[in-house]
Amino acid sequence: MPALVNGQTTATVIPKPQKMEPAQGVFKITPATSIKAPKDLLTRVKQLKGYLEPALGYDLAVNPKSGGKNVIEFKFDKSLDNPGEEGYKLEITSDKITLTAFCDKGIFWGIQTLRQLLPIPIFREAKVNGVSWEIPCQKIEDFPRFKWRGVMLDCSRTFITKEEIKKYLEAMSHFKMNVLHMHLTDDQGWRLEIKKYPELTSISSKFHESFKEPKEYEGFYSQDDIRELIEFAAQRNIMIVPEIEMPGHTTEVFAAFPQLSCKGDTNKIHPWSKGYGIHNEVFCAGNEQTFKFLENVLDEVSALFPSEYIHIGGDEAPKMHWKTCLKCQKRMADEGLKDENELQSWFVKRIEKYLNSKGKKLIGWDEIMEGGLSKSATVMYWRGWVKDVPQKVLALGNNIIMTPTSHCYFDYTYEKISTERVYSFNPVPPGFTEKQSEKVFGVQANFWSHLDRTPPRIDRQLFPRLLALAEVAWTNNDKKDWNDFKVRLQSVIKSLDILGISYTIENY
Repeated sequence: MPALVNGQTTATVIPKPQKMEPAQGVFKITPATSIKAPKDLLTRVKQLKGYLEPALGYDLAVNPKSGGKNVIEFKFDKSLDNPGEEGYKLEITSDKITLTAFCDKGIFWGIQTLRQLLPIPIFREAKVNGVSWEIPCQKIEDFPRFKWRGVMLDCSRTFITKEEIKKYLEAMSHFKMNVLHMHLTDDQGWRLEIKKYPELTSISSKFHESFKEPKEYEGFYSQDDIRELIEFAAQRNIMIVPEIEMPGHTTEVFAAFPQLSCKGDTNKIHPWSKGYGIHNEVFCAGNEQTFKFLENVLDEVSALFPSEYIHIGGDEAPKMHWKTCLKCQKRMADEGLKDENELQSWFVKRIEKYLNSKGKKLIGWDEIMEGGLSKSATVMYWRGWVKDVPQKVLALGNNIIMTPTSHCYFDYTYEKISTERVYSFNPVPPGFTEKQSEKVFGVQANFWSHLDRTPPRIDRQLFPRLLALAEVAWTNNDKKDWNDFKVRLQSVIKSLDILGISYTIENY
């Protein structure tokens, strides 16, 4: 919503654009307003019309022959490669709005900024009466600080419905977040249909009946569900990255296929609060059937998800059963591995090689460093208490995504991680060289669904902290200002009401 600053109207946009120059006057949307765009941007024009027209109560003409004033124009400019494929320029005068970008992605992000410049937030709602649809005149030049601006949703410990995920995708795109990391498998349930192994959904997606868990906490996504979500996300510039956990956090698999563990025991799938936090049972690294199973799974995952990345977990994998497993010990001897950490590294590298053969890149939690790290793997740094991990990753030349428990774990209480604390996060640690900083691929919020398990409670854990992280991920650090952000947040957060998203109200 616009505000008045020094006699000029400016806007409360989140994330804050890199450069804003307010000017006198406004552009007014009326029934005479038209949209001008080349054919290859008509999809984005349709999106803008879809946002605006229900609230306006009238249609906006597209590419009228008359041209003239009161025009919103989209256009490409291939000389704008400096801000990158996600950058854009937005110039607003009293006669015309011009949105220019290097490619389609920048146009979309510019549309999100344009939406936030409107006097009230709109999300395909019904006609709004009594509003003068004025947009403050200004120039904006904008581009993201990081390529990876992510949110991880834990769909395993508590199943999150397709409709809820769409709600989050809508909010993410509005605030220029571009990666949804779906944690699809863990000890509490396997949530993705794999056609070769129907037992993964008939058995491994359900809590054992003895725990009497509510049915809405379990379930799975069919492959058609995933295709629908991928398409919905792609329309909003969001890539969905699947996570298939290995070698640990896999006891739900052993409920259906106990022979893939070292001991061969059948596990009862339990809610997180009614069992061990970290299980000792992991995939048997010495069993070739383990890799046959995982390769078959990854075949379907790779074909289903267009994302160039697949996350394989790699965290919290106890090695105690490997130490006593004859197959694992033989594997270590055959491969010349000195300890079980090197066995995990061998495991991860074997999986990575297979993923690479499918045209995919591997991401794992920072434990994949233990025992050695391949040159091409991307590390997701989560163990905020292990302070030297980023330096070690960057010394090896690998990309790193910053998601430490100190600032990015949104299952933590607001007392421990407030919105202000999230906003204070700088993903590039002090002292990093320019070359090292370039390897910081991005930043991500993580939400684990073991404690807050209903949609309103999940909403409140994510928001408004996610808006703070959106600005951390997009806006250059020297452009950030907490007091300024607080003012903008009070206005922008109203858009969540329209989306039906609950949020926590803090006393700043």
